[in-house]
Amino acid sequence: MWVPILRPDVESSVPQATTRLLDERVSHFWDGRGDLVKAYARVLQLGQGQPAWDVYLVFDRQVVWKDGPPAPIYWMHQLRGQPPEQMLDGDKLAMEINKLLQATKQ
Repeated sequence: MWVPILRPDVESSVPQATTRLLDERVSHFWDGRGDLVKAYARVLQLGQGQPAWDVYLVFDRQVVWKDGPPAPIYWMHQLRGQPPEQMLDGDKLAMEINKLLQATKQ
């Protein structure tokens, strides 16, 4: 999801940015109004005015989007003022994702 948070975050910059994740399983979307970052700020209880951007959300494969965005089963962030134990750690995030992938194989 690409959203206008920083000054250079404009829709015309999205095509080049999407080249960083070249995988057929990855979908890219432009959210010019920031609706999703606002919705996930509420789901993650980030606090007033803190958008949910630079967040990494992990969902169970059975999750269904109904009336609002579903809660992730695990998440990490790169945000100021949020829980330090959830600060992005690539190895830890990969470990959590791999645990979930292994559980779905059983």
